Amino acid sequence: MVVSLVKGQKIDLTRNNPDMNLLHIGLDWHSPKQFDVDVSAFLLGHDDKIVREEDFVFYGQSVSSNGSVSLEESLSTIEKQHFIINLSNVSNEVQKISFTLTIYESELNGDTFQDVTDIKLRIVNSRLQQEVAIFPIDYSFTKEGAVVIGTLYRYSGVWKFHAVGSGFSGGLSDLCADYGVEIDSPIDVTQNPVPTIQPPTDSIQRFQTVIDRVGSEVGEVVPTPPIEHVQLKRSSVVQFNESRIETLSNQSAELIHLFDDAHGDESQTVEPNPIETQITPNFFQTGTEEKDHDAFFHTLSEVDKTFLLMFENGQIAVNAAKEYLKKHGLMLAFFVNTINEKANEHLDDNLLQIYNESIKVFEEFEPLVEKIKERVRNEH
Repeated sequence: MVVSLVKGQKIDLTRNNPDMNLLHIGLDWHSPKQFDVDVSAFLLGHDDKIVREEDFVFYGQSVSSNGSVSLEESLSTIEKQHFIINLSNVSNEVQKISFTLTIYESELNGDTFQDVTDIKLRIVNSRLQQEVAIFPIDYSFTKEGAVVIGTLYRYSGVWKFHAVGSGFSGGLSDLCADYGVEIDSPIDVTQNPVPTIQPPTDSIQRFQTVIDRVGSEVGEVVPTPPIEHVQLKRSSVVQFNESRIETLSNQSAELIHLFDDAHGDESQTVEPNPIETQITPNFFQTGTEEKDHDAFFHTLSEVDKTFLLMFENGQIAVNAAKEYLKKHGLMLAFFVNTINEKANEHLDDNLLQIYNESIKVFEEFEPLVEKIKERVRNEH
């Protein structure tokens, strides 16, 4: 049975299928002919940064450092490109593999994902040639130049998939900066402040590395292509369509299926349990809930904890949040999504939502955030 995913949903891939270790991740979309849409995969560690430069897989570097992830053009009419993921060979340092779409030189040409439709991601068990799940993005973007479609991630020794489906301003260079890919600045300061990439511009030439690899003789050693550094010179501030993000977040909250990790039942939809309004003298509630809350607290970084300290009455102004995150080189939408991923793992729901000009804690989690703030203050 093929699972049709919605934005924010997570599914278990290998808990009940330990032999599912070779995946085909296919991507498709419709765009104007002049658009050059690129796919990329970032192999990330615990800090959500690439483990090494060779673990950024894109048109200029089609194979990851140890060959566990490779990018290929698809001959099928149902998808344009695909990744082959050998989960058995993925380094233990890699905790996530994030799949993205970007428009080549989007800022230079003014192209955005508003004109890209029918974006789909397919997960196929390659050994059985069996489709496992599909994530169709059936909503529209606006001024975004990049989309994070989804993420493969490890959890308690198994691999899962998170349907992210979030668009971001900027382009490939902004994603590279956020994921820790080294960025070079051009010497010529007279040119317009736009990100540029230095592979050949012709799409066929840009994927020559993939074609050459497939056409090589059996037994031939294929050298790992050198890392392409993104050339970046920009003075503009990244802007997000907060209203759109908030709308999609609210839609997602109504659609997301919650999964019971403890019993491996990923297909059952359940209602989230609200936090009790009467808090015990201890930091968290007792029993299973206490363990879940404590586990969530320990996933928070110092940046996360300090950020939550800034909340008053369960909210913080977007401008204040951006100013704080700017000091740490983080983008707001990515940061909120990361905290919500941690909350989904341990609280079975999102913790934060972007609403108009504020970031708010979901009402049922306001007492929990207050207790987190109290614990942080006590630790310091």
